[in-house]
Amino acid sequence: MQPKKRIRIGFSFLIGSGGPVSFMKNLRASIAKQRLAKVSSFLNPFNDINIFSNYVRNIYGTPYIFRVDGIAFDINDNLEIRSKKNAPIFSGIRDALGVVFQSQFGLQLISKFYGNIERSYIVINNGVDLGKFSPDGINMRKMLAINDEDLVFITSAKWRVHKRLQDVVDVVIEYEKKSNLKCHLIILGKNAIFDDRGHKRIYKIGYVDPKNLPVWYRTADIFLFLSWLDHCPNTVIEAIACNLPVICSNQGGTKELIELTNGGIVAQADEDYNFGLVPLYHPPKPDYGKILAAIDNVVNNLECFRKKINKENIDINNIAKKYVAFAESLLHL
Repeated sequence: MQPKKRIRIGFSFLIGSGGPVSFMKNLRASIAKQRLAKVSSFLNPFNDINIFSNYVRNIYGTPYIFRVDGIAFDINDNLEIRSKKNAPIFSGIRDALGVVFQSQFGLQLISKFYGNIERSYIVINNGVDLGKFSPDGINMRKMLAINDEDLVFITSAKWRVHKRLQDVVDVVIEYEKKSNLKCHLIILGKNAIFDDRGHKRIYKIGYVDPKNLPVWYRTADIFLFLSWLDHCPNTVIEAIACNLPVICSNQGGTKELIELTNGGIVAQADEDYNFGLVPLYHPPKPDYGKILAAIDNVVNNLECFRKKINKENIDINNIAKKYVAFAESLLHL
């Protein structure tokens, strides 16, 4: 019996370091490393299928998979601006052979504005290289003069208002007052704007090269992420891969990651969302009481939470297999 012929998959030029680019680089590398398919540039006219993320450059009319990152749904954009932002995304979906959504939340949100998805589609969450993101290795506690008994929170994002960084800062300060524990907060990522309320143990680290991120995650005890209506944040996956319990709010796709991995607690801190237009950059205040109770639960059972984490569903090698299987199904192979 002859071995199964490997399909050729084309990828866009992956330039930059944002979440979508990092994920696509990891996806391409994993497909190649596992020899699941032959990988190539989208400019290769002999590709069987291409994979595009949020922007399509389909020069040869090759069938493609469209991976959707998100859409514009800010009520403060008028219809013309919103339509202009969504036009390339909607055309990408319309002309695709298949569509990948990163979460059930993303599928439901985009369907609300796009309409019925008439193409084949699948929900595949993001993943990371577990060989690089792991709890094993050095950390930064000694450099920051953090004692073993201190409680260290970490959070990470490309910061915008709906990521609710100020609420993360305020919750940590509030928890320190409530618990009498010495608390630290490490903030990773660009554009971190916040008031530290005079707290001396909040560290604004800024942008960190992806290869150095595990060192920072290993420094912490808990990943606190209160972003509102996120689809599938890579930083949460990275934290879970480093065995950090995550505390997040209950709106958006983040909670799906926690449920997939037993990765922490989803605090019921936000009201239900009806998948309509929202003032995205004027997010509601989450219920601090629910978040503080969740932190208490994790702090009092930290080792138990760490032991329960299951990384199978965020392993980039498993995610790569799902992408290739989807591509093959679309090509009827």
